[in-house]
Amino acid sequence: MLELLEQIKSEYLIRTENIDEQKKIWIKLSEQFRPDLTLYRAARPSTITARETGDLGLSVLWIVQASLIRPILKELVLKSENDKDLSEMLSRIGHSSLSALAHSEDSNAPVTLTETAKGFVLNGEKKFITAGKNAELMIVTCRIPGEEKISHIALIDSAALPENALPDLNLEIMRSVSHTKLVLNNVEVHPFQVPRLDGSVIRRMMKKYGILERAMILEAFLSYMLYAEKILNEAGAGLTAYDGISSLLEHQSASVTKQIDEAVYTDRIDTQNIPLQKVFPLVDEFKKAYINKKEALSDTEKIKLKDLFLFDSLKG
Repeated sequence: MLELLEQIKSEYLIRTENIDEQKKIWIKLSEQFRPDLTLYRAARPSTITARETGDLGLSVLWIVQASLIRPILKELVLKSENDKDLSEMLSRIGHSSLSALAHSEDSNAPVTLTETAKGFVLNGEKKFITAGKNAELMIVTCRIPGEEKISHIALIDSAALPENALPDLNLEIMRSVSHTKLVLNNVEVHPFQVPRLDGSVIRRMMKKYGILERAMILEAFLSYMLYAEKILNEAGAGLTAYDGISSLLEHQSASVTKQIDEAVYTDRIDTQNIPLQKVFPLVDEFKKAYINKKEALSDTEKIKLKDLFLFDSLKG
């Protein structure tokens, strides 16, 4: 494990500009830490990666694959009226495979699914796709034109997407993993790529695993803050938040463990996260320290510690 963590740290800067290297480190990480929530009661790979390497982007990628992608695909297999072609498509998704979820969208211009003589066509735009350019499978939530809520999921072989379907977002945060939009203009999908599943089941599924994803990201971010304090203090910042962050992390980790149990064994998640109001003052203190000590940081750490502005970027 120590060798892998050292590689994640030493190759960080390369991965901010190289999609292929992002895929290679994911394969190594997933081989050592399989993206399966049921395997980790404590010391989750996402928190270890964030705390020991400062690579929040890679940590969030593991969270997306473990808390969203795998559970959603598993439920599709268990709950949908499956057929041979769909089963064959999903059987190609292994532990080291990358899939992407395309869910967030402008509520005034949602992605629509329109039936045709041959199957369906998808139109619209999804706003935020993690690791879409390295994904083998795209999971797209959509709705019939005129519907108020999502009602279907379409599974797309990423290799079949048009060339310009995944424009870069060029974010200043989490740069070790690519982030794109998904633009769909009359993209054809076969009937088997749209699992027969009731819309209410899809909505409950997306809500449940979305809650868990956000809880795990908060847990990872607190772990990342421990790394950030160490780096900033080495630059002379004089931060003294370690005990406070550790306490928040302990409580959030306990909440995540409960939420995982609820996600696996029930239809809803009731356990609450720690209040963000307890986190934001610490984050503001760290951001000020980053601005004041930025010139004393290495190029790699300058980029890593921009992730302190994660919540600002997501709000924007």
